[in-house]
Amino acid sequence: MATQYVNRESMNTKSRHVTLTYMDKDEGQRVVGSPDPLPMADINHVRLHEGRAFYAYFLNGDANQLADNASINIAAAWAAGKYPHLVFDVRCGGDAEFTIFENATVTGGTSFTAINRYRSSTNTSSSAILINPTVTTTGTAITGEFLAGGSGGQATGSAAFSFQYVLAPLTTYLFRLTNRSGQAHMAHVMIEWYE
Repeated sequence: MATQYVNRESMNTKSRHVTLTYMDKDEGQRVVGSPDPLPMADINHVRLHEGRAFYAYFLNGDANQLADNASINIAAAWAAGKYPHLVFDVRCGGDAEFTIFENATVTGGTSFTAINRYRSSTNTSSSAILINPTVTTTGTAITGEFLAGGSGGQATGSAAFSFQYVLAPLTTYLFRLTNRSGQAHMAHVMIEWYE
């Protein structure tokens, strides 16, 4: 059976019979049927295929371990009208703290261009990202977590991830991971979002 395409006459036409359709990637209106089942996907997966899913990260690897009581700071803000749906993944080789601050004031740092998770997409993020900026004020803490991973030479590592946050546009967020293990360890912070 062949794919059926239809043209909608009007979005406000009253009808007694309804045929379920969906718009494909080429914006063709397809009739749902056995050769063309109704696509069902998690919205995160849909945004990925639309080229609207991005990430930013910083890694203190084996050659550059995060010192005790030192932090990885990632500052991020998004353009007007953009409400990023964000999750995070943070890890440290020992005990650590992770906090997200809202309305932080930062300067300097290393600019980071958000990476599109759909590698063939030419879409760019509306975000401005700074890695390890100078933090003047942290702002308001909106979440905080203790990552239990041990201390000293007995550390076994720790990790945290999140449910989704919907962040505000034109607001600087600070994502901070601080090593509290008593010695240097590998650590990373990754934030992922769609716009």
